[in-house]
Amino acid sequence: MTVTAAHLRELLASPLPDSALVLLEGRVEVVQQDDLDTDAYRGALVLVTKTELLDRGVGDESTDAELEQQATAIETAVTELGG
Repeated sequence: MTVTAAHLRELLASPLPDSALVLLEGRVEVVQQDDLDTDAYRGALVLVTKTELLDRGVGDESTDAELEQQATAIETAVTELGG
């Protein structure tokens, strides 16, 4: 599993209300948070929501380096979940 700046740009550009970046079966996807209650996304791990990303000061105008830094932080947090 690799979270990239491209994933975060996709999340920031998402027109979905309450969008979130999730990890499901080894895939990183942008989904609407309401969809997490459906069978298709049961068990998905929310990595970050669009709102959380914006609250961190990351937005459409962020550089690739800033997005990569955030992506690395998210990926490290997920890796540490495994112990």
